[in-house]
Amino acid sequence: MILLAKIALGMAGAAVAGAGVLCSEGLVQVKVIEKQPQGVHIRMFAPAMLAPMAMHLAPRQSLAEATREIHPYLPVIRATMESLRQADDVVFVQVEGPGEHVKVQKLGGSIIVDVDDPDATVHVTAPIRAIASTMEQLAAADSNSL
Repeated sequence: MILLAKIALGMAGAAVAGAGVLCSEGLVQVKVIEKQPQGVHIRMFAPAMLAPMAMHLAPRQSLAEATREIHPYLPVIRATMESLRQADDVVFVQVEGPGEHVKVQKLGGSIIVDVDDPDATVHVTAPIRAIASTMEQLAAADSNSL
């Protein structure tokens, strides 16, 4: 019985450690609420580390065009990501109109997009580190293997 408890404790510890590593880059949050009576309500949280990892699994042919297009802009992208990491919190875009609101901001280590209009409310949060890491994975896609 004690052996079984030790095995269970070891498995639980491994699961907690694995979850900690997986969530080390933070979480991507997506929330969509349609404002119709039968509207869709979506709330999703995913470890941000999944995006750069998914780049390894994506078919290289599918990434070929994006990889070619991103290369001329890599210095600007890298400088922007580094500046965003170091910058204070800031609102990039804020638009308010009758029944509509859009806000794009840097808050903490994340980029946050909020949209509220007559049809839906959308909220997306993505850690800057995960965005930068995903862009680097895309840039590193080996065009020779395409």
